[in-house]
Amino acid sequence: MHLYLHIPFCRQACYYCDFHFSTNLQLKDKLIDAICEEIILQKDFLRNKKLQTVYFGGGTPSFLENKDLDKIFETISKNFDLTEVEEITLETNPEDVQIDKIKHWKTLGINRLSLGIQTFDDRILGYFNRNHKAEISIKALDLLLGAEYSNLTVDLIYAHNVLELNEKESNLILFKDLEIISGFNLPHISAYNLTLEKDTVFGKWLKQKKMKAISEEHAATQYEILVNFLSDKKYIQYEVSNFGFEGKFAIHNSAYWKDEEYLGIGPSAHSYDCKNRMSNVANNPKYIKAIESGLVPSIVEELSNSDRINDYLLTGLRTIWGVDLKKISQMAGEIPQTFWDNISLLKNKNWIAQEAETISITSEGRIFSDRIASDLFFD
Repeated sequence: MHLYLHIPFCRQACYYCDFHFSTNLQLKDKLIDAICEEIILQKDFLRNKKLQTVYFGGGTPSFLENKDLDKIFETISKNFDLTEVEEITLETNPEDVQIDKIKHWKTLGINRLSLGIQTFDDRILGYFNRNHKAEISIKALDLLLGAEYSNLTVDLIYAHNVLELNEKESNLILFKDLEIISGFNLPHISAYNLTLEKDTVFGKWLKQKKMKAISEEHAATQYEILVNFLSDKKYIQYEVSNFGFEGKFAIHNSAYWKDEEYLGIGPSAHSYDCKNRMSNVANNPKYIKAIESGLVPSIVEELSNSDRINDYLLTGLRTIWGVDLKKISQMAGEIPQTFWDNISLLKNKNWIAQEAETISITSEGRIFSDRIASDLFFD
């Protein structure tokens, strides 16, 4: 079983981000109290199962003061069994990495950090409206590795056109980012192509024609550079956007892709019990008010067999583990012939491969993973 906590606060808004967050800290203390209260209200969700992972996401969880994390951890430990926890991850921004915080994170048992670097190019960081420069990222990595915090992952954004650079300039920036990261010999990298979501600043600029759409050709070229570079450095691409050394794959995130149960705490957090999907309200005042009234402000979506299968296909096919046809058969009862026909077509394109009862996407098909999954969706 897995536990996710959403901490919805940031110092400033990144122009590409469409996650739920606030830069207004007036409600921070009340929201921390509400998160702790929801943990208590939701303690039976796990049905006495032991936690395997805990993940602090956001927002910017590293922005929290030590006393805030202490309060949350104390509440978790009183309500859930932590004896078999393998991984506790904290998302952090480079500017929050300080010696006193590093020491405190360790005392709490946080054994994995996810560092939001995005790029080492100061021009692009400025355009993203990030709250740090490249030198801060370098300093953060030096501090963490110097403190023997070796279980690190960094976030990288590629295939962006924010400065309208030509192809050669853009590719050189990506190469430089990858070379700097690989120089630290980090065990894990998450890399995402820039997406221009409609409710973000970039999405609005796109609508106002202040930005150009990112071409599929550019994204494909940069993706190929990324995959080839990290492959040469012996990283395993175990998911479309995630690369790690053997034994360093993200256990918590892998749970999402493997169709495992998880509980989400906090405003906008999602939960899944393998039958239903639950989503908390993405509004801090409404969340706090509901929790103070003893209610979890969550919408429950009952999943049909087709919903579950399609979710499993969409996430599972992004990974090296692929999807289990026996599991699909058990969920479906009966698999329609069109499913098998589409598998044959995808095999002929060399986009998927089958070994025994498992189908997985080939290296050629990986960039088309979402399209491949949708081709196999159940009605």
